[in-house]
Amino acid sequence: MQQSTSTSKEQIERRIARYGELPGTTSAFIDSRLPGGQKQNFKLVAAGKGIFENPDMRPAIPVPHNINMSWVLIPPGGGSNLHDHPGSGAELFIPVDGPLTIYWGDDGEQQTTLQKFDCVSIPEGLMRGFRNDGDKPVLMLAIVDGGAAGGGSVRWHQSVLERAAQTGLYLDASGKLAQRVSEGAEK
Repeated sequence: MQQSTSTSKEQIERRIARYGELPGTTSAFIDSRLPGGQKQNFKLVAAGKGIFENPDMRPAIPVPHNINMSWVLIPPGGGSNLHDHPGSGAELFIPVDGPLTIYWGDDGEQQTTLQKFDCVSIPEGLMRGFRNDGDKPVLMLAIVDGGAAGGGSVRWHQSVLERAAQTGLYLDASGKLAQRVSEGAEK
C-alpha cells in the first residue's frame, strides 16, 4: 500500500485550474490568423517545455506533468490546420458540447466527425487537424502524450507555414511565434 502524504488545502488549491479564471489566448499557434485556424486555447498542464508557440503562454498548473492538456474553444469555421507533434505520443481530441470534424493524412484527405464526448487518439507522425463545421462554438479537451521529447513540438504542414508567412507570422529559431513588422524587422 502506498504511503499517504499530508497535503494542505492551500497546496491543492494551487493545483486547480478553474475554467472561469483561465487566461485563454487566441494566438497560441502560427495558424491563428489563417482560415480554419481560429480557436482559443486554455493551457492546463504541460510536459517538459509544453506544446505552444506563443512565448507568453504558460500552463495554469505550473508543476511538471507527463502530458499536455488544454481546453480549446473553437468558433464556427475555426479549428486547427494540418500539423503533427513529433517526439510526442498520441494526441487525443474529445469534444464536450458539440460535433467536431477531425481530418488527417498527408494533405488532410481523410475525415470523420466526432460527436459530443467521443474520443479519437491520433498517433504520432500523422498529420491531423480539426474544425467546427457547426453554427455554435465547440469546447474540446485536447491531450498530447509527453512522449520521449518531454512535450514535443508542433510540425506544421508546409502549406500552413507558407500561408502564415503571408500574414507576417513565422517561427523563430526556437520555434516560437514571431511577426515581421517590416522588411527584416521582428516584433
